[in-house]
Amino acid sequence: MMKLPEINQKLEIEILTGLYKGKYLSKVADIKKGGILITGLYREGASLPVRINQDIEVYFTTERAAYKFKSRVKKRLKEPFPLLYIEKPENIIRIQRRDYFRLEVSGQITIYSQEEEKLMEARLLDISGGGIKIEVDEHFDKGQKIKVELKNILKEKELISASVVRSHKKDHKSWELGIKFEDIEENLREEIIQWIFAYQRENRKKGLS
Repeated sequence: MMKLPEINQKLEIEILTGLYKGKYLSKVADIKKGGILITGLYREGASLPVRINQDIEVYFTTERAAYKFKSRVKKRLKEPFPLLYIEKPENIIRIQRRDYFRLEVSGQITIYSQEEEKLMEARLLDISGGGIKIEVDEHFDKGQKIKVELKNILKEKELISASVVRSHKKDHKSWELGIKFEDIEENLREEIIQWIFAYQRENRKKGLS
């Protein structure tokens, strides 16, 4: 029997075409007979007016695997907060690569230069097996090469080679950076993914995710 994501399950929604093409975080709000209610999608704090019949792909994880399915937006709701009503999937596919899934977290990491000179502490905003999103108090150029230490995530101290793939100024004193891991050993990637699953599992027990 096909297993749907559960209520409060975190999702990653990929809009496949149009003005809002890209990936966004969401959550299952309710399961209905004919579809699934998910929380609205946001970009830079603003709710996206996703068009009706927009094709999307939905990604979610369980404790041991990751899944995706195709769906379509059938309705937009504004009350009591922005929601999207999407079609139930005809088929859910288990996917092998799990580094796409971004988990929102709050923590600290350390940034180093390529020569392994400590540069600064950064605020961790989300993490996946493929990279992280962080907030820093200094500007970094897109394409800049760095190394990162994921404290309290990896068991041993490891400096992971990475590059800045996105740099967005949030306000006059902080920047939001998208960081992609480069040449990361698969055992370290797997350790990060297992940490993500364990974090989600613990939060589900607490009713937080």
